[in-house]
Amino acid sequence: MYQRMIFNDIKKNRLVSAAACIFMAVSAALIGLTVLLFASLLNSIDNLMTDAKTCDFLQMHAGNLDMDELNAFAASRDDVEDMLVANFLNVENSALSLNGRLLTDSTQDNGFCIQNDNFDHLLGMNNEIIYPEEGKVYVPICYKSEYDLEEGQIMKAGDMELVIEGFLRDSQMNSMMASSKRFLVNPADYKKLEGIGSAEYLIEFLIKDGHDINEFATAYSDAGLPSNGPTITSSLIKMMNALSDGMMILVILLVSIVVLIISLICIRYIVLTGLEKDKKEAGMLKAVGIPAKDIRKIYIKKYILLSYTGGIIGGLAAFLLSKPLGRQMTELYGPADNMTGIILVSVLGIVLTEVIILSSVKKHLKKYDRLSAVEAIRDDGRTGKRKTDSFFWIGAITVASVFLMLVPINMATTISSDKFVSYMGVGLSQVRMDIAQCDSIEDVSRDFYKKIEADSRVDRFALMQTRNYKATYNNTKINLLTETGDHTAFPLSYIEGAQPTKNGEIALSMLQAQDIGCKVGDTISLYIDDSEIPYTVCGIYSDITNGGKTAKISADTISQNDDNALSKASLRDMDSPLMWSIIYITLKDGEDVQEFIADYKTYSDRFDGTVKITDIARYIEGTYGQTIQRIKMAACTSVFTAGLIIFIVILLFVRLKIWQEKKDIILKKALGLSVTDIRKDYIKRAFPYIIAGIAIGIIMGIFIGQILAGMVLASLGAGGFRFVINWIFVYILVPFISVVVAYIAVNTATREVKMTKIEI
Repeated sequence: MYQRMIFNDIKKNRLVSAAACIFMAVSAALIGLTVLLFASLLNSIDNLMTDAKTCDFLQMHAGNLDMDELNAFAASRDDVEDMLVANFLNVENSALSLNGRLLTDSTQDNGFCIQNDNFDHLLGMNNEIIYPEEGKVYVPICYKSEYDLEEGQIMKAGDMELVIEGFLRDSQMNSMMASSKRFLVNPADYKKLEGIGSAEYLIEFLIKDGHDINEFATAYSDAGLPSNGPTITSSLIKMMNALSDGMMILVILLVSIVVLIISLICIRYIVLTGLEKDKKEAGMLKAVGIPAKDIRKIYIKKYILLSYTGGIIGGLAAFLLSKPLGRQMTELYGPADNMTGIILVSVLGIVLTEVIILSSVKKHLKKYDRLSAVEAIRDDGRTGKRKTDSFFWIGAITVASVFLMLVPINMATTISSDKFVSYMGVGLSQVRMDIAQCDSIEDVSRDFYKKIEADSRVDRFALMQTRNYKATYNNTKINLLTETGDHTAFPLSYIEGAQPTKNGEIALSMLQAQDIGCKVGDTISLYIDDSEIPYTVCGIYSDITNGGKTAKISADTISQNDDNALSKASLRDMDSPLMWSIIYITLKDGEDVQEFIADYKTYSDRFDGTVKITDIARYIEGTYGQTIQRIKMAACTSVFTAGLIIFIVILLFVRLKIWQEKKDIILKKALGLSVTDIRKDYIKRAFPYIIAGIAIGIIMGIFIGQILAGMVLASLGAGGFRFVINWIFVYILVPFISVVVAYIAVNTATREVKMTKIEI
C-alpha cells in the first residue's frame, strides 16, 4: 500500500519531485566529479613520477662543473641513493620548427637531451622508457595539440631535420608552468646538434626514504658545489604538475560546496511544499489511527527513492563529465591505474552527499509530528512563521547563486589579466628580455641596456640581475637566489611590507620566508665579496618562479637617468657569479609592441640565442593558457548551474507561498482583483529580495571569493592575491542573467494563482 502511495504522490507532484531529484543529482554529480578528477590527477601524477623515477633534488646549472667533486660529495653522503648529471642542450627557439611552424613565439626554453640511465626517465604514451632511433625525435606531449602534430612529421633544428617518432611525458617538465621543455633524441644526433645550442646541466639526486631533503640541500650548498641556476625538489615538481588542472578542480570543489548548501535549503522548501499540499491527506491518515512515525516513513521512503535516483544520475553524469574534463590530464600524465579504488571513493562521496541531504529531510519532517489531525484537516492555509520566511530565502539563494557565478568568472579574468604575473614573481611590463646561457652575461646585458636607454620608444625599463648568495638566518646556513635591481620600477605583489629601496634591505618570497621561518623585520646575513653583510627583511612577496624560493635586494638606489646607472645595477665584480639578467620594458603610448620586439629579436641574433625576448601577454598565454581555458570552462558551467538553481528555487518558493496563502488569494479574487493584479503583487514582493540578493552576492563574490581564491594560490606560493574584475561581467552580465531568470521563474510560478479555487 505504501509503495503505491509513494508512486502516486510522485506522479501527482511531478514538478516538486523532479526538482528534488535534480538537486540531489546535481549535488551528487559535482561532489562525485570533484573526487573523481582530483583522485585521478594525483594517481596519474604519482604513477608518472614513479615510472619515471623522478629525482628528489634537482640543481640546474649553467657553466663548468667538476664531476669528481660531485661524485665525491655523493659518496660521502649516507642519504644519497643515486646521482646523475643530465645534459640539456638549450637551443634558440628561432632555430626550431615543428611541422613547418617556428617556435619563435614560444615562452619555453626548448632543448635536446638523451635518455638517462638510472632515473629521471622520459616516457612514452604507455609510460614506457623510450629510446629514439637515429634521425628521429620524441616531442613533449604538451606540444602535440598546440602545434597540431602527428607521428612522421618533421622537426627542424637549425639545418638538421628529425622525424617525429612519437611523444613523450616528462615528469619534471610536463606542465606549461615549467619554463623548459626537453626533446629526446638519439646520442648520435645529440652530438650533431651540439653546435647549435648551449649546454646546461641537471644535477639530480635520489634521496633515501626517511631523510630530510632540506638538510641535504643545505649540505649541498655548504659544499660549494655547482649552483648556477634554480634548485627544485620533488614536492615542487609535483605541485607544478598538478597546478593547471588542480586549479580547475578546486573551482569545481568550491562550486560543489555552494551547490550542496543551496540544495539543502531548496530541498527543505520542496519538503514544505509537498507537506503543505498533502496536509489534508496526512491529517486523514492521523485521524484513522496511523501513527505520525509511520506517516513520516512514507515521506522518508519517497525521498530515499528520489535520492537513490538522483545519486545514480549524478554518478553517471560525473563519470561522463570526467572524460572531457580529464582528457588533458590523461594525455599529460597517463591514465590512473587504480580506477576501481578511485570510482569507489567517488561513490562514497556521492553517498555521503545523499546522506547529508536525507538527514536534512528527516529533520524537517519531524516538525510535522506535532501537527494534530484536526489542524491538518482544517488547513486554514496559515502555518506560523513559515508564511513570512520564503521571500527571505529567495534572497539568500540568489546571494549564493550570484556568488557561484562570480568566483569562477573572477578567477578566469584574473589569471588571463597581465596583472596576474605580479603574483607569480614576474614584473608587470610589456616586454621582458632574459639574458643567460653565455660566458659574458655582463657584456651582453651592458650592450642591451645602453641600446634600450637610447631608444626613444621606451617609457620605462629596469635591469634585474640574479646571483646565488650564501646567507645565514638564526645560525642556519642557506642559499639565496637573489635578484638585484630597481624593484620600484616594476613591483611585484607584496603580501607584507614593501620592496627594498635602499642598502641593507631585503625582500623574500613567501615560500622562502616560510621555509626558514622568517618574517618582516628579521635580519638575514648575506656573504658578498667575502664580507658578511646584515640585511633587514622589508617585505614578503609572491613568487612561483625558479622554485619559488627567491630574494630581492636594492641596486644602490639606481636612477635610470644617472649615467652610472648601469654600474650600479650590480654589474660590479663579485665572488658570486652572475647567473642571468632580466630587463623589463614598458613602451610609450602608441608604440607598437610587436614591432619593438621584432627589432630587438633581429638585433639579438648577433648573440647566438643568449637573449630571449618575450611579449608579456604572450608569456601569460603560453604559461597559463591551459589553466585559463579550464577555469573558463568551469566558469561557464557555474553560470549555467547557478541560473538553473535560481529558476528552480524561485519557482518552488513562490509556489509554496501561493499554497500557503491560497485563502487570501481566494478572498482577493472574490473582492474583484484580477489574476494579473495578484501575480504582479507576488512579483513586487519577491523582487526586492532578489535585487538585494544580487547586490549582496556581488559583494561576497568579490571579497569573500577573493579570500577563498587567495587561500588556494597562497598554498602554491602566490600570496596577496587580488581579483582583477571585469566590470561588464560583474555589474551587467551576471545581474542581467539573474534578473531575467528570476522574472521568468516568478512569472511561471504565479500561473498557479489562476488555478487556485475554493475547496470544500
